[in-house]
Amino acid sequence: MSILLIRQAPQGVPPAPLPARIGGHALHCRSGDSLPALLDGLHQARDTRPAWVLIETAVAGAPQWDQHGQALLAALEALPVPYIEMVRNDADALDAHLHPQHAPAVVVCTVQRDQACQLSLAIAARRLQAMEA
Repeated sequence: MSILLIRQAPQGVPPAPLPARIGGHALHCRSGDSLPALLDGLHQARDTRPAWVLIETAVAGAPQWDQHGQALLAALEALPVPYIEMVRNDADALDAHLHPQHAPAVVVCTVQRDQACQLSLAIAARRLQAMEA
């Protein structure tokens, strides 16, 4: 089983390095700074079927949501695994823009990017451990 982390970092802000494995499970990362990059990550999740997907959302303007919102909604609805969403505030959440029926298992809301990532990874590792027990 593996975990896919889709990071949406602002341009020019490198994400903190992460270990290759979390709780004995492979961690695969995709980074981007746009909604199309997020869409590509969701398509990868559909194709590779990790046990969990962690999504770090970034601030996007109305034109991006208008152009890519429907495709993102379709990709979220087609996601075959549970996901955890990391946001800095409620306005950045996918639900605020897309209103998906396939809601996240958990939403981690904090302004500390690395803290949100570590907490989300811990939640996913714990849930994977429970699945294996």
